[in-house]
Amino acid sequence: MPLRILAGVALAATSAAVACQPASTAPCGGFCGPGTECVDDRCVQAAPAAPEPDPAPSKAKKGKRGKRRGTADPAASAADADEGSEPPPSSDEPLPPFVPVDDSKIPAFSNADPQVLDLKAGSERLDERTLDQHFARVSPAIQTCVTTASRYGEVGSGNLAFKLRLLPTGKVESVSVTAPASLRVWSIPACARKAVYQHRFPTFDGPAMAVTFSVDID
Repeated sequence: MPLRILAGVALAATSAAVACQPASTAPCGGFCGPGTECVDDRCVQAAPAAPEPDPAPSKAKKGKRGKRRGTADPAASAADADEGSEPPPSSDEPLPPFVPVDDSKIPAFSNADPQVLDLKAGSERLDERTLDQHFARVSPAIQTCVTTASRYGEVGSGNLAFKLRLLPTGKVESVSVTAPASLRVWSIPACARKAVYQHRFPTFDGPAMAVTFSVDID
């Protein structure tokens, strides 16, 4: 007797548990598997999905093509770099014919030349410092004479010694030059005399001055 009561209670509890479960709301009771769908309470095969269209190919951006740098011809590169520029002067160009310097119209210095004295003139003379400054200014022109001569032949070294007479106006009245044999070539003495004769010294209030100076040629 006790056994039946227990069994009845267990059955009643089971029935109560079943009765408490909510009814399924899924289509076809949720029995349709993958690849099927519920149509009119029946599981039928689902229609295949339409394939997605492929994305349109994007246009690749064309970059600027740079100049190829690699096995470039150095000679061609140098020609391109120098394009439009004047070529450097060639050292192989022939020299123009040598033309001797004409100093025949330049009076030579002489202590025996008579001097005209101006009784109204003062006693001023150019000081040694001023003379040295002007000798330094005329020296590059004398050096140019030697440089030009060296283009035509061998030129030695030595000393060029000048004697000149300066007028109060600053003009050179006469000039002479003494040169060693190594410098008496290619019109160096005549060119040097002309350079000194054309130089203008400062004016001064006094009689004409006799001046000497020299230039060393290495």
